[in-house]
Amino acid sequence: MFDFITKKINNKIMFALVILMTISSVSVVYFSTTKVKSDSIAITKENLEMLNTAMFQSLRNAMSTGDVATIQKAEEDAQNIKGVKNLIVAKSKPLIEMYSPESKFTEDSDILKSFETKAPQILEINENGSHQIRMIKPMIAEQDCLMCHANQQVGDVIGVMDLTFSLKESDERLVDLVVSISTTSLILGLLTMAIIFFIVRGATKPINSLKAGFTNLIESNDTNIRLTVQSKDEIAEVAELFNAYMDKVKAGLVQDEKVIEEANDVLEKTGNGFFVYDVKAQASNPHVENLKTKLNTMISHTRDTLERINQSLEHYSESKFDFVIDDKGIYGDLGSLTASIKLVGNNTSEILAMIMNTGDSLKQNTQTLSSAANELSLSSNKQAASLEETAAALEQITGNIKGTTEATVKMTQLAHNVTASAKSGQNLASQTADSMEDINKQVSSINEAIEVIDQIAFQTNILSLNAAVEAATAGEAGKGFAVVAQEVRNLASRSAEAAKEIKGIVETATAKARSGKEVSAKMIEGYNELNQNISNTIEMIESVSTASKEQEGGITQINDAITTLDQATQQNASVAEDISKMSTVIAEMSNSLVTAASNASFLQDSREQVADVDLVYNTAKVKVHILEQKDDIFAKLVTKEKWATSNSKSLTTFINDFEGKYPGQADDLIENLKSLSQVLTSKLQALIDANANNESNSTLAQKAKEADDETMKIFNVLNEVKKVVCKNK
Repeated sequence: MFDFITKKINNKIMFALVILMTISSVSVVYFSTTKVKSDSIAITKENLEMLNTAMFQSLRNAMSTGDVATIQKAEEDAQNIKGVKNLIVAKSKPLIEMYSPESKFTEDSDILKSFETKAPQILEINENGSHQIRMIKPMIAEQDCLMCHANQQVGDVIGVMDLTFSLKESDERLVDLVVSISTTSLILGLLTMAIIFFIVRGATKPINSLKAGFTNLIESNDTNIRLTVQSKDEIAEVAELFNAYMDKVKAGLVQDEKVIEEANDVLEKTGNGFFVYDVKAQASNPHVENLKTKLNTMISHTRDTLERINQSLEHYSESKFDFVIDDKGIYGDLGSLTASIKLVGNNTSEILAMIMNTGDSLKQNTQTLSSAANELSLSSNKQAASLEETAAALEQITGNIKGTTEATVKMTQLAHNVTASAKSGQNLASQTADSMEDINKQVSSINEAIEVIDQIAFQTNILSLNAAVEAATAGEAGKGFAVVAQEVRNLASRSAEAAKEIKGIVETATAKARSGKEVSAKMIEGYNELNQNISNTIEMIESVSTASKEQEGGITQINDAITTLDQATQQNASVAEDISKMSTVIAEMSNSLVTAASNASFLQDSREQVADVDLVYNTAKVKVHILEQKDDIFAKLVTKEKWATSNSKSLTTFINDFEGKYPGQADDLIENLKSLSQVLTSKLQALIDANANNESNSTLAQKAKEADDETMKIFNVLNEVKKVVCKNK
């Protein structure tokens, strides 16, 4: 029913008219009858007031006669008046006491009220289908009343007249009036509605033409459609305005199409990587114009961001890694990209700083190594020369010892011959003189041999001294050789002493031989002594022979030791030369690294934070993981969902590992890192919540900026941690 009414303007108008006419008719009838009724009652009250006054005066006059019949007649006349339903005169108590003690005083509350208040009352009563007006009026005693009412005073209520008047006739006339007005209003309303219906129908008929035109426009979506209306009223004006609007829309659509076509072209070019174009055409639709403005702003902002990135990469390509990109106003995914570029510059600076620090240290160490290698080479060459001289001396000593050994063999043979001669002299006393002569000759030979032995012992002693000096020069390597040289020297000294003793014995033998010539008697005793001395000489010669053999063995060991030492010295010299060459190559490589790093500019603060290589790479990983966490959150923002993020696991692990590996170091910075980690998580959570709540773009940009700022604070604190560790290291 309601849809039927609201579906058409005709129905709306007619329904409104029906409601309006009904309300108007009801209102007219209601207000008319109410007005008539109130006026009727008011007139009735006025008439009743006058009637009451007249009846009161009539009764008063009758009472003033004192005639009871007259009074009753007056009451009956009053009751017989048309419309009077009831008339009661309630007497006061003094009056009842004076004239009719048998009567009862009234119990009507309304009458009693008038006795008390001395005020008249008019009451409208609707009871049991009866409509009445009741007037209660007190009768006040005046001076002339006291003649009959001696027990009362002026102003007292001597009685109350209760007059009830029926309004039945008036109500019947009012009902007839309501019916008459209602019937007239209904007829006039229906006639009016019929006339208005035809008028409205004629007035709204052009709306169907508008509807047909709009329907055609919706179905065809053709901007060339125009509305045709035959009337010349406001609907015709609306149609003309609509046609004018369509002309304007068509022109605007042409402008908007140009903007959209240019926007598509610009977007295609930006998709191909060219951000130098923007949309210049002017749109008619303000929404399209706003979209164009925002598109141009986006392209301009992206172009500016790419220019900053290109500028940074150009500086990096020129080895200017101390350049810091200006990331003001860059947030979100592009903010993560600029942060990554900053991280590349910082990490590269740290690598170059490690190269510079390592190069400087390597340069100093290679110089020290080269100097040590040169000293070792010179020392090895000197040692080799000394060993050559020692070897030559040992060869000479070896030759002398061999000569000594040969001489001792000859001495042994000569001693045996002397023994045979002594025995033969002892047996052949007669040949004593001749034998003594032979002895003298042999003793002379022995003296010569002794001189040879003495010379050999002297030369051996000299050579042992030279060997001891060379062994001292050789240092640790010559200690063993020095011991052998000392033993050779001792043997040489013993050989010299033995030769000296032999010489003394030979001289004694010579004297004895000479004495033998003179004292042949003592020859046997002399021969016995000679035999004993010759035995001693043989023992000494054998001792010298044994010592010479021992010297020869010791010299052989010395020769072997010198040969081994010479080989080791030559090997040391070769190794020293190799080390010297290697240190030269390393120095050249170090210089190349330092030169290459010196040609690049980098953040000099990095040199103070790269002493711990593991810490450098660990902090770099933490920074990358934080950026990856932010990128993951930015990627999920498109879902417009709300979820709970958490602290960076990588940063938490780093803090725990750091506190275990570096106890007591950078504690304040680590606590700051823990706090910043919580702040970063809260900032990222605020961004997620704002995105889920569809807050404004400016709010989202501010939230992203706050998250980026906290990220850079964490990066800076990580760098400070590395500085503290490097300083303590």
